[in-house]
Amino acid sequence: MSRAYKLVLILCIGLLFAGAAQVQEVKHAPTIEQCRADQRLWVAKLEDKTAFMPETIDALTGWTGEMYDCMSVDPENRIGYYNVTGEIWATKSRRFMNFLLRHDLYDKFIEEDRAGKR
Repeated sequence: MSRAYKLVLILCIGLLFAGAAQVQEVKHAPTIEQCRADQRLWVAKLEDKTAFMPETIDALTGWTGEMYDCMSVDPENRIGYYNVTGEIWATKSRRFMNFLLRHDLYDKFIEEDRAGKR
């Protein structure tokens, strides 16, 4: 198994466990006020392409979970919460792409994808 393949495999497994760890936490449903305040704050951070965003992938995964909870707590603003989750996924995807490029793994990814390795 090549070093590049191992690196990508480790990254993917780490992301899976990070998501699973978030699901196992016992927490209370957020309030409508908390949901709306977090939605406004996070969308502003996510849409500001000029600022450095120090939040980790784990934090972004937590934000996604909260926004899904907010969809149930505050269905009136469901579309706003859905939009934030889309921005979060876009941010995480950019980080993953940057990782592939930094480690010269993008071409390997494309090569294996074309070969049907999914």
